[in-house]
Amino acid sequence: MNISVSLATNILNKMKEIIHQDLNYIDKSGIIIASTDPNRTGTFHAAALKCIKEKAPLIISSDDEFQGSRKGINMPIYFNNAIIGVIGITGDKNEVEKYGEIIRMMTEILIKEAWIKDSDIRTKEINRTFIERIVLGYDYDFFPTADFTFPYAVIVGKLNKNSSFLMNDKIYDILKNSLSYNKNNVYTISRNEIIILYHFHKDENISKTILQLQEKLLEKTKLDFRFGIGTKALEYNALKDSYKAAKEILNFMIKFSLKKPVSEYEKMDLEFIFLNLKKSDIDNFTNKILKNFTPKEVEEFSTLMNSYEENNGSILHTSEDLFMHKNTLQYKLNKIKQLSGYDPRQLKDFIVLSLAFKLQRTI
Repeated sequence: MNISVSLATNILNKMKEIIHQDLNYIDKSGIIIASTDPNRTGTFHAAALKCIKEKAPLIISSDDEFQGSRKGINMPIYFNNAIIGVIGITGDKNEVEKYGEIIRMMTEILIKEAWIKDSDIRTKEINRTFIERIVLGYDYDFFPTADFTFPYAVIVGKLNKNSSFLMNDKIYDILKNSLSYNKNNVYTISRNEIIILYHFHKDENISKTILQLQEKLLEKTKLDFRFGIGTKALEYNALKDSYKAAKEILNFMIKFSLKKPVSEYEKMDLEFIFLNLKKSDIDNFTNKILKNFTPKEVEEFSTLMNSYEENNGSILHTSEDLFMHKNTLQYKLNKIKQLSGYDPRQLKDFIVLSLAFKLQRTI
């Protein structure tokens, strides 16, 4: 690995603020590529080559001991167990020797941090380019990872109010911390959308994982995202369809202000009917049926109707499910009929009531 002149210069300037001594960074060919003394940049440093050859720090007692070198201490710098250069501190032995090890360690840490940051940037760009090819419907000519294997589901996230957001670096960090446990997950931020290629396992609860991500984003950034999970993709060509499905359910969630923050396209049922309806039409329908109900009654009777449906209209099983006496259940069914004009015991009326309660619960 060869570090850039700008990085070497930045490291030396930081070090000089600490020890107030001149410093040099010398590459493996013995050339000073950066120095806090501008006159030494680009010159040859013989002591650095000896330092590299012997793989050990080298103390110079006088300015004429090695060609192009001055008294001070020179230390090999390692990256991934290989020497990549030498850092030298100019000055009397007693002054600079005490700084040697700490300066070497700090230099290696800063180089490692710069490498990680540079690697993250490259990874972000590779992922962004790959995902945008999917969004735009282009054929692929590369995969972002060497072991890219299916299946995937495309997940799209937007702010609840469909507005723009900043703080991309912070959001990226949260995505990385939440999703990097699986190296096959790929994600990016593009056009005010979080787009995730989620590599899932059979029977995995994707919604649970994405809900945890949504909660973490809300906690750390105060941004209220909604996420749509697209169809399962078993090959590259299916990824675009998965993206479209994720967008479709996501737009439905935002359009109708759904309370739940995560929805899966493949788990939609009644929502398919309402995808292209206006919110005003749905509001008119629910208001007509439920106008005489208080919010508390809507919540209570919605739970009752759901249990009544799951138990196929059985009074006995519904009352047991709700821990309610059969007479109390009958009273509540009568109350629904009284307030709405629709009898939940009649199939036609039940369908109308069930739709109204389901829609009111989600909008």
